[in-house]
Amino acid sequence: MSNDQHVTSGEMIATRREWLQLLGVSAAGAMAAGLPFIAGQALAQTRGGTLKIASPHNPTSMDPIAGRHGSDHILLFPVFETLINIDLDTLMPQPGLAESWTTPDPTTLVLNLRRGVTFHDGTRFDAEAARFNLERARTDNRSRVKIDLIFVQSIQVTGEYQVTLKLSEPDVVLLSVLSDRAGMMSAPKAVQEAGERYDRMPVGTGPWRMDSWLDAEKITYSRFAGHWNRSAPYIDRLDVSIITEVNTALRTVASKQNDFVFQLAPQQIPIIERSGLTLARGQTVATYHLYLNYAKPPLDNVKVRLAMCHGIDRDEFNQLTMGGYAEPTIQTLPKSHWAYNTELDGSYQYDPALARRLLAEAGYPNGIDIEMYIYNDQRSQQRGEVLVEQYKRSNIRIQLRAVPGNELGAKFMGEQLGHAAFSVYTGRTDPSQFFSLMFDPKSFINASRIWGAPELEKAMIECRTTFDREARRKAIGRTLRIIHEHALYVPVILQTDIAAMQPKVKGYKPNILGKPRFENVSLDG
Repeated sequence: MSNDQHVTSGEMIATRREWLQLLGVSAAGAMAAGLPFIAGQALAQTRGGTLKIASPHNPTSMDPIAGRHGSDHILLFPVFETLINIDLDTLMPQPGLAESWTTPDPTTLVLNLRRGVTFHDGTRFDAEAARFNLERARTDNRSRVKIDLIFVQSIQVTGEYQVTLKLSEPDVVLLSVLSDRAGMMSAPKAVQEAGERYDRMPVGTGPWRMDSWLDAEKITYSRFAGHWNRSAPYIDRLDVSIITEVNTALRTVASKQNDFVFQLAPQQIPIIERSGLTLARGQTVATYHLYLNYAKPPLDNVKVRLAMCHGIDRDEFNQLTMGGYAEPTIQTLPKSHWAYNTELDGSYQYDPALARRLLAEAGYPNGIDIEMYIYNDQRSQQRGEVLVEQYKRSNIRIQLRAVPGNELGAKFMGEQLGHAAFSVYTGRTDPSQFFSLMFDPKSFINASRIWGAPELEKAMIECRTTFDREARRKAIGRTLRIIHEHALYVPVILQTDIAAMQPKVKGYKPNILGKPRFENVSLDG
């Protein structure tokens, strides 16, 4: 990739250094850490135009609290702003719809809200609107984010533009939670009037408003003229075409039918370069792994789950499916992360003989049959076939069930069909969010609906209620070990974020969460 150049603007260098410091990586190790870079990016930006995006994902819902997939975020961000923003280089909290916040005591969070903000329907964003959204996220029957606000006991309006959250326990992760779905603000009037139809009729305060959604085909957005920040965004319209096959999606960008495509495979990099497109690449904290229903036989036996962990050749999987660009992993954190548990290194080695022995010890000398859900696009089915062939060597017979991306969560996690699902867990800003979403029985993502280990709940609470950085690192390490020893999921690789765009697309920057943002993107001509 001789045409690739590192970004050299002063502002970008500063944020890159902060990110390195946060993750504990030296400047010499920047490339190994997967720092984002953009090939041939210019700095001049103009306003106006339509950005045509090819997306591999159809949203499960455009109601922030009701969605079932982390990739929904990419299509929610244009419409919804959050109470707290996250610096996408450092993952540190920044002002959002809350301009500032204070913690008068360890179990109180006071949010001082931004004035002059209106929703797309013309109604005012104020403290009562924020309270309505937080209560809805915490208590609504359709909410998938209740677990994020588990320590919030009450939400009080303490001023026209101030809300106060009272907690049952100190919560170091709460600001990160409020930068995610739980902190996305919907117009109360629109929610009340639309009822359950709101997932098709979203109304936020974001820089764009959603104009239409033709399911599994196209979503269109237009600039919100009443947005409080008059200097943003650069783009007038976003036209998103849902194209689940990434080879097809890339061809539409190469032929100029679309301008931007994301979540490409490393094998497509030569095509990107030959097509004269701009390449953007960066490492993420998103993990490809097997979700397990460990309440369902035979996965209710820890030895069977350990056999599943030892039955995957992660290096081979990386080479066959990601061209060797990804980072094989046995935990959900990259090695460069400040909370990475080095004590787990060397475990979960690929060992079919050990896997077969574990199955025999668990009472399955003739092996097991596992029904596994995957997405029905070509790339996902190819990954599934690699897993099928690898697991054969361990006497684990995988029966694939391919479904559309927005249905996998409903079938495996909602209806609790099958034994496992292979998918990506999209990035979150803090490891504690991963623990809660994956393993708390109250979480929608936990198809098992039980605690996988008796000591896990206590360990997870310690992670969220410990504020000292070194003590948190140790608490997270203990939690990772419990999850590891009980084999509550099967980590495989960390996702590499690869996007391609027409040269006229300026200002795009990949981020460690692997979720494209378009507020700073512009079109040159």
